[in-house]
Amino acid sequence: MRSIAVSGISVISSLGSNIEQTWSNMLNKQSGVSQVTLFPVEDQHNRNACEVKDLKSICIPEVYEKGRATSLLITAIDDALFDAGLDESFLQSARCGLSVGTTMGELNGLSREGAHMKYGPHLLAKNVRDYYELGGPSWTLTNACAAGNFSIAKAMDELQSGRVDVMIAAGVDALSWVAFTGFSSLRAMSPDFCSPFDKDRKGLILGEGAAVLILESIEHLQKRSRNSKAVIKGYGLNCDAHHITQPDPDAVGAITAMQEALQHAQLSPKDIQYVSSHGTGTRANDSMESKALFKCFGSGITTSSVKGNIGHTLGAASVIEAALSVKIINEKIIPPTANLHQVDPEVEVHVIKDHPANFDGENIISNAYAFGGINSSIIIGK
Repeated sequence: MRSIAVSGISVISSLGSNIEQTWSNMLNKQSGVSQVTLFPVEDQHNRNACEVKDLKSICIPEVYEKGRATSLLITAIDDALFDAGLDESFLQSARCGLSVGTTMGELNGLSREGAHMKYGPHLLAKNVRDYYELGGPSWTLTNACAAGNFSIAKAMDELQSGRVDVMIAAGVDALSWVAFTGFSSLRAMSPDFCSPFDKDRKGLILGEGAAVLILESIEHLQKRSRNSKAVIKGYGLNCDAHHITQPDPDAVGAITAMQEALQHAQLSPKDIQYVSSHGTGTRANDSMESKALFKCFGSGITTSSVKGNIGHTLGAASVIEAALSVKIINEKIIPPTANLHQVDPEVEVHVIKDHPANFDGENIISNAYAFGGINSSIIIGK
């Protein structure tokens, strides 16, 4: 099985309009939480989220008019293409495909007052294909909060099959009244901050953002005389169907996803030095995931979560975390878990807190889980 090269990365989050700003603020334990301004929240119990500020100022006008999610996505793709040394003329002449993971899709026009414009997940891929005039395959993956990992896995499949030379693997979700009200009704949101793995954690904070990995076959990257930032070595995907919203407390599906990713990558548990956890800050999810990590790797494994910094960005989350895992490999440092004061005694693995940690390993697993019992793991390595 051929590894797939990562030639370009990008992130837009509440901590920055690009990956360098986001990365720097994470190292300093900054939080993007503020009171929501995009829609009315006066009648909501929870009023905080992680918004991307001044989005209009970083987008070109014709993109911004297509909707908030499209604006985040195309701006992130532009950044990742630049990082990979690719331009639009190359995309139009090459075998380039697209896979987009999202939970809500493009919700421009869907509001409390009802729908006034076209909306839906399919619009994201259509808008990107039209904007860049892509001729390769395009996929929209709507596996809820694990959709980003599914988009990376699909991109990997397309490249390994030889159908394409380059894949744009993306994840995006814009903050919306629909999602905010939905999560609030589930009583899953914290009233102030997200504190993953903390003994007093209160729940998640919603965020928004986008991230992109430009993926290529090693052979294609060598023809362009470019170096790889990292490689995608394997993935594991499943659905245990335990419950519509609650994770399986025995973590069977999460364990299986990590084991299958290791098998796919032809690695063993001792080859993994760090896990980028899903780490939502909800009691059920953090408990399940920490149990899965302990059973797969033992108490010595190191983990952390970025959701204390940027909130839960839904379909964008796992691509953001994958892009940041590439940064960890290249910068040899891991940002600490924000808002973590005292690790829950039931968490039997090492969670990074207080200060950044050194990383001198070879491989990272990045996990993402979703409603309905969806489990996903991606392995990213040097």
